[in-house]
Amino acid sequence: MIEEKASIALNKRLIKNSLHTGLALVFVGLVPFAFNFLIARTFGKETLGTINISLSFCLIITVFVTNYFGTAGTKFLAEYRGRKNLEHFILVFKITFLGPLIILTIINLVLILKWEFFSRTFSLPPELFTSLLAYIFIRSFYIIIRRVFYGIDLVKSYALNEIISAIVMLISLVWVCSANRPDLLIECYLLSYTLFCLLGLKTLLGKFKSITNGMISDREFNTRGIVKSFSNYGAISMIGTVASTSTGYISIIITGIYLTHADAGLYSSVLAIVSVLMFVPKLFTQVFFPEFSKLFGEGDKQKIFQIFNQTTRVMLTVSTFICLIVFVFSEEIISIFGNDFSNGSLILRIILPSLFVRMISIPFVSFLSGTKYVIYPNIGGLIILAISTLFWLILVPKYQLIGITTGYTIGIIIGIGYQIIMAILKIKKFNLNY
Repeated sequence: MIEEKASIALNKRLIKNSLHTGLALVFVGLVPFAFNFLIARTFGKETLGTINISLSFCLIITVFVTNYFGTAGTKFLAEYRGRKNLEHFILVFKITFLGPLIILTIINLVLILKWEFFSRTFSLPPELFTSLLAYIFIRSFYIIIRRVFYGIDLVKSYALNEIISAIVMLISLVWVCSANRPDLLIECYLLSYTLFCLLGLKTLLGKFKSITNGMISDREFNTRGIVKSFSNYGAISMIGTVASTSTGYISIIITGIYLTHADAGLYSSVLAIVSVLMFVPKLFTQVFFPEFSKLFGEGDKQKIFQIFNQTTRVMLTVSTFICLIVFVFSEEIISIFGNDFSNGSLILRIILPSLFVRMISIPFVSFLSGTKYVIYPNIGGLIILAISTLFWLILVPKYQLIGITTGYTIGIIIGIGYQIIMAILKIKKFNLNY
């Protein structure tokens, strides 16, 4: 009877968090899509390519910081919350915020000193210097705070803050486009992220006491051991996740360097559509990764298997439906960006297999990362980058944009295929030995 009630409570919490996350991600997905759509329709492929090359450079940097501190922070905040360890929880909370502050300050100092080199090497407009530095800093804390919300199960508060900041972003973006001010496009993001950070910090500080109520104080805890565990997990998580995540950003930069900014704009429009289609996978990742960590901390393997089986069936059904629809209507979908983007339908179709594999992998990767097998998703991430890079070297000189898209897709299929296989093997072992 007790187990049945616990199972019902778990399902209710997951449904509630999924609904709140889904509502937030409607806006999260809408913002980059609207950003690319309005730039494409207002300023054309050249400006779209220039802006996305610049943002991709920034995102490659931020992904290191956010995946090291953000992913480890989510994991251990959820785990220690499940174990009700007060000092452990507080220490992880402090590391999650102070670590990025120090690292980002150092990174920005390096960029300030060497900006001419970075601007020349990566085709970055010199006039965007200040905006890009601010974007790196504020975007990183936006992601960190968002992940902390999930680690401490304040999903409803996160969703509200996300929606407010997204609405401000959309309003400012419409104004910038109507006023024909392409020089202020990045400032739209800065305004939105700054607002989210302020609202998020206010929420976290206001609810911190209620979060830690019921936790057990343990003055004998090993600070060095916790820092070591956090660092090891963060490093392992960062390496692979950065490799897989940055593959998309790198592909945009390569397009800008070796092809044209217009090609980068066309490719960016396809990735904008993909980001919208990843709405459901993002929802599952944000909700179920911390839930796996919390249940792992509680030692409840039965509920871990329950969540894994349910999400696997759902993701397979949803992924098949979405990808078939997009394949059939690819020309109509890409044409919303304008007539200049009509030849992007082939690019969209080539990238669809990678989208399908990414979608169905969500429960597998969340299980590995949320328990004790985090190394395997990250090996898969390294495989993605290595395979994509190899195929770019082979295909881009001859096939140009088709070569970039094909290399990206092949890398995703092989790397994430490895993650799925390892998850299947480890969940069997986990069932027997845990």
